[in-house]
Amino acid sequence: MSSWLLGGVVGGVATLATSPYLARIARTVPDRDAAAWWRGTTPGRVERAVTALIAAVLGTLAGHAAGWAAPLPAFVVFAGLATPLLLVDVQHHRLPDRLVLPAAAGALVLLTVAAGVRGDWSALARAAAAGGVVFGVFCAVTLASPSSLGFGDVKLAGVLAVYLGWLGWTRVFYGVFVGFLLGALVAVALLASRRASLKTDIALGPALIVGALLVAAMH
Repeated sequence: MSSWLLGGVVGGVATLATSPYLARIARTVPDRDAAAWWRGTTPGRVERAVTALIAAVLGTLAGHAAGWAAPLPAFVVFAGLATPLLLVDVQHHRLPDRLVLPAAAGALVLLTVAAGVRGDWSALARAAAAGGVVFGVFCAVTLASPSSLGFGDVKLAGVLAVYLGWLGWTRVFYGVFVGFLLGALVAVALLASRRASLKTDIALGPALIVGALLVAAMH
């Protein structure tokens, strides 16, 4: 079994195993008044099944991107946090700091550990630079056109760029591009099916997450 395939299997199994908890917190993390949101509440059967499917797919992509190597824990942790982020953005059109900030912290800490294990500090520097560049570009777009992007999208894009940057600058470009492309396709499909209008807010976070992980997983 190749390193990439083994990483994908481990990532998928790990996130699938945590999906019952991820389904619980997906219900409570959007509630700003829930001080103990991390405890979650009991989800329904359909919610558990949907969360399990999303977690397994994201975990498999993330694990395949990292391979059976030092960055694997960082990528799998991100896939776990990305699962409730995706669900919350679809349902509430929000990307809560309660999940985005731990994802950013996890990226910095775990990729630093990975760089130390591999002795690959250039990859860590590239990841940090990519995160800063993409965050800055998205910030500029949001300031120029506040209705185009939410600040949650800006922060999420920065985190995604850190992971893509670890893999290379080409992945950063294509990861962001594919994310926007998927978002555009979803918007067109919703408009064509009359499930949305030109004034409807459409969640971009899920497209950014899936686009980034798809590109990251390509070898």
